Amino acid sequence: MNKLFFYIKEAFKSIFRSKNTSFATVFSMTITLFILGIVLFIVLNINHFVITTRQDFSGIQIFLKNDVDKDGIEEFRDFLEHNRNFSDIQFVSKEETMKKFIQNMENDSNLFDDINNPCENSFIVHINDTQIFSKLVEDLKTNSQVSSISYYADTLNILIKISKIISIVSIAIIFILFMLSLLIIENMIKVTIFSRMREINIMKTIGATNWFIRWPFIIEGAILGFIGSLVSFSLLNFIYVELYMNLSNSNIFLQYMIDKDVMSHLIFSLFLCAGIGIGILGSITSLRKYLKV
Repeated sequence: MNKLFFYIKEAFKSIFRSKNTSFATVFSMTITLFILGIVLFIVLNINHFVITTRQDFSGIQIFLKNDVDKDGIEEFRDFLEHNRNFSDIQFVSKEETMKKFIQNMENDSNLFDDINNPCENSFIVHINDTQIFSKLVEDLKTNSQVSSISYYADTLNILIKISKIISIVSIAIIFILFMLSLLIIENMIKVTIFSRMREINIMKTIGATNWFIRWPFIIEGAILGFIGSLVSFSLLNFIYVELYMNLSNSNIFLQYMIDKDVMSHLIFSLFLCAGIGIGILGSITSLRKYLKV
């Protein structure tokens, strides 16, 4: 425990001894993580939009042939309910369909007074796994009770492609920004090491182990990374909450945005781990060649 307090004390001494370097490190980390946060806000919300929209377009309407009686309808319902690929199963009778159609005609609704109902009974269902959307639709078309199927195949395929592209691009951007953050803190720690090379050489001469020398630098990197992540999180959280609250009167936008509390918890956890992790990793890599025996 005494060693731990010694390491922490030495880390804070080094931070205050090299105030300009420490400030530059925190500032650089804050800017880099701030840019990373903006990218994450955009990417996560676009991804959320795509997922939400995919769910909207994953619904299909299955029309049954007119010769399918009540027993046949119940049999088809059981088939859908026992298939784990379908959810939110809703039956729409041909009377309901005709009624809605007439209501939409408004002034011309009297034209259908003497016409027999041409509509068909149908089921509206959602497909849980959109990756097998096409296969499920093709299988349903071969069912002897099915007359036709209405769905948004092209739109759904486009959304799936967009989702994949966003995932690949976001991973690439996050990796680049992570490496940039690591490089920044690594170079800043190197500056601190250069200013203390004489002290490090003396410690090695009198028999200090590499880890004894290494720990204060690791803790220093973790502290600087933590401060940088905390500052950038505070700025990003303020911006996102303000944006979210300003759009709170518009349900159109809010239904496609990630909730502000969920986003805050996610970004805080991510930045806390990233900031401290980058600080520790940067310190270890920058010290490696200076501690070779």
